[in-house]
Amino acid sequence: FKKPNLKPGAEYLIKVKFELAEETLWAKQGYLLAWDQFKLPFKTRPAPKPSLEGIPDLSVDESEEAFTVKGASFQITVDKDSGSIESFVYQEKELVSRPLAPNFWRAPTDNDNGNRMPERQSVWRTAGPGRVVSNIDIQQSDPKKVRIQVDCLLPAGKSDLSIVYTIYGSGEIVVESSFKPGMDLPNLPRFGMQMGIPGEFNTITWYGRGPHESYWDRKTGAAVGIYSGSVEEQIHPYIRPQEVGNKTDVRWVTLTNEDGAGLRVTGLPLLSISVWPFSMSDLERAEHTFELNRRNFVTLNIDFKQMGVGGDNSWGARPHLEYTLPAKPYKYSFRITPFADEN
Repeated sequence: FKKPNLKPGAEYLIKVKFELAEETLWAKQGYLLAWDQFKLPFKTRPAPKPSLEGIPDLSVDESEEAFTVKGASFQITVDKDSGSIESFVYQEKELVSRPLAPNFWRAPTDNDNGNRMPERQSVWRTAGPGRVVSNIDIQQSDPKKVRIQVDCLLPAGKSDLSIVYTIYGSGEIVVESSFKPGMDLPNLPRFGMQMGIPGEFNTITWYGRGPHESYWDRKTGAAVGIYSGSVEEQIHPYIRPQEVGNKTDVRWVTLTNEDGAGLRVTGLPLLSISVWPFSMSDLERAEHTFELNRRNFVTLNIDFKQMGVGGDNSWGARPHLEYTLPAKPYKYSFRITPFADEN
């Protein structure tokens, strides 16, 4: 094994496979028997931090309803009432079909229904949609950077949520979400954010576990790598529609259209990601797969985590405690980067 030339900020993994050396009655030569993957203990220098030098200045417009941040090639609108990014126009193309908003719920799985999760944890279903913005503040300490902080009160036990958008003259947005629960609350199904993007951005590429779906307690069979496919290909046709298509340990994900334009979400450091050609409410309402009709938008879930799937008894058993999200403070962040083509 030859040590590679180490790049700043890079990680290096090795995958070991065991295959049949000869053909047998039950499998051909080369049949995969087992594999494992290891992160190599190389010490690499940190990647250089993004510099403000050379990027365009920003301007801010404020109305009664919203803040609008404008750069040389983009415009971002944050609604004051909801605290959400409701529009992101980059090089004259709208990237947001449904606002970026906090999400604490998931469409119940068969196991969730079997252990009565929808009743036990129902308070989190409306925690995101029912939030009330208690304060919104904007600061521009540098001509090339704008910081918008949104403080929310959640109906779930009077919990607090703070979201900070740091917008750069390059068009990048760093999103930081901090959660502080109230008293006597059940576990969270998930902690994350959800948005809709135009349906033309139908190709997903990610660096994380794949190629199939994986969950917190169902991921060691999915190797870390770079995978790509259509949004529709990420949907497993469960007999009854439910939570589907999650990717764990995601370093970055891109969604692109036929021209190669799109957006990239980078975890700081890791995320759980999923994309659907329909909404979460569609997943909850449908009783059969054929009832799920493609929408004109793609739902993008950008999560810190969601709880495990559970089901050790084949149906209904709760996730192990180590794969749950107790009601305690959580914080995570990610970067959104728009681009005009894949280069």
